[in-house]
Amino acid sequence: TFFGGGGGSPAGARSGRAGRSRARGGRGGEHGPDLTLHAGYHGTTKSLALNHGGQPRTVDVRIPAGVGEGSRVRVPSEGEAGTGGGPSGDLYLRLRLAPHPVFERRGQDLHTTVAVPVPTVVLGGEVEVPTMAGKTVRLKIPPFTQNGQVFRLKTYGMPARGSHAQGDLYAKVDARLPASISWKASF
Repeated sequence: TFFGGGGGSPAGARSGRAGRSRARGGRGGEHGPDLTLHAGYHGTTKSLALNHGGQPRTVDVRIPAGVGEGSRVRVPSEGEAGTGGGPSGDLYLRLRLAPHPVFERRGQDLHTTVAVPVPTVVLGGEVEVPTMAGKTVRLKIPPFTQNGQVFRLKTYGMPARGSHAQGDLYAKVDARLPASISWKASF
């Protein structure tokens, strides 16, 4: 009875489970690749080098547009191998976004600083604001705009993803004095 005799079952009777190993699915794993903000904005394909039981292989994983810091992307059946013939677990990519030199991401919104010449700040005018889409958008600067004022450009932020709406782009004015002034006097 101590070594698989069935503990109280009639002599010679076998339990239905005795002698068979139970199939178990493999555990999931987590991997943390770094992405640029540009790749998070547009989406990309990331190649991962995996090693299952000593067999190296490469898997291409599609990263959708609009992913953010800490987003998880599921890669089915690429986790640990199952036991007893069970299926492999899933691999999850927890994404990290590297800092960008021009844009800062806050949720679905992007923030940037725009250099605006002092004459434009005082008299008003327009400036070009870069976007993550690779284009520029014209921003109207009203006369007597204060240094540090922030303007909202709707729907120029991160793309919509899941329950998140399209983000906005916030442009902060950085009033710049000219590097030099040339005076032309005519008498």
